[in-house]
Amino acid sequence: MGDHSGMSELSGKGAGAVKGVPELEAIAASRPEFEHSVHIWSDVLMPELGRREACRKASINRAVRNSVVAVLGVLVIFIALHIAGIMDGLAFNFPIMFFTMMMAVAVFAGVAWVRVFNMKSQTKQLVLSAACAPLGFRYDTLHPNLDGIEDFSSLGDRLSEWMKQHNSGGSPKVQTPFGEFEPLNGDRAPTPAYEILKAAGLFRGHSKSRFEDLITGERAGAKFALVEATLATSGKNSTTVFQGILVHIEYPERFLGRTLMARSGWWKRGRNAAGLKKVDLISKELDRAFTVYSTDQVEARALLSPDRMERLIALERHFSGGKLRGIFEDGHMSLVLEAGDQFEAGSIFRPLVDASRFTSALTELGLVCDLIDGFLTRDWVKRRL
Repeated sequence: MGDHSGMSELSGKGAGAVKGVPELEAIAASRPEFEHSVHIWSDVLMPELGRREACRKASINRAVRNSVVAVLGVLVIFIALHIAGIMDGLAFNFPIMFFTMMMAVAVFAGVAWVRVFNMKSQTKQLVLSAACAPLGFRYDTLHPNLDGIEDFSSLGDRLSEWMKQHNSGGSPKVQTPFGEFEPLNGDRAPTPAYEILKAAGLFRGHSKSRFEDLITGERAGAKFALVEATLATSGKNSTTVFQGILVHIEYPERFLGRTLMARSGWWKRGRNAAGLKKVDLISKELDRAFTVYSTDQVEARALLSPDRMERLIALERHFSGGKLRGIFEDGHMSLVLEAGDQFEAGSIFRPLVDASRFTSALTELGLVCDLIDGFLTRDWVKRRL
């Protein structure tokens, strides 16, 4: 079980600064699974992204052009009405004007922006799938397929089709190591981590959930799933209470106790949880940074050793996240990290042929591998990595 320090060093660099193949060559040399990544980029991704570039430019230009025409059209109408005296005090009606502009853009340019979103989703699917392939992992945006939508009529037909599929139970499903997941059904999460963390009180109260960017697979006998989640309250004053990453890893060996951990200052539930007692970590620095409660003090200290905690912090640091927390119980580790959008494979408003799209994905997947490897027992993982 290697330390993969080269990958950790790479993770500290801004993904947006990575432009060329030299860093891709360094990533390829950092772990055996990535040794063919340069060829994957040059022989598969770069040609395919190059073929899609003209369509990207055309789709964005069309969406921008339609949006500008819609806004100018609304302005002309408002000015004409003002000149005619039909609408006095134009300046005092700015909120109405702004709302009308947005509605006009949605009506006149909405479908064009749907095509831009679909291209962004397809680019993510292409790049992340290529990055996952050498590791035997699988990636799915969990976004609906928007191909063939050219106008509001075709958009309406597609929405009607989705509703019929959903109501009949025949909508597309995604296979995961933990069962089937239906992306159009927000009642069920694609990973057990959601229900486990929710039951442990590691989320704020919410009534709506949305998931995207699902990565699943198996490494050295450990099944895992990683997904981005957005949780929100419902009603008139709906508020997003969480956006970030959920990680669930099932190990071949069970933990003896139940251990909960979180960044200090965020979580106090453990003080009142039956059977859980405060754990003093080996490192004083880590003990100040994290609050840990467990039913097994010895296991908790061994489990959250300084080297393993550093892997957790490296994941947190790379994703510019915070409020890291999780639970270790039975044969699984479930983690939650609050962070902005991840696994975006670069902006759709930049040229598609950019190696940083691929290197960023490989770096993120390397950190996930480091995390899994770090918490596997050495006896089990022997000759598996």
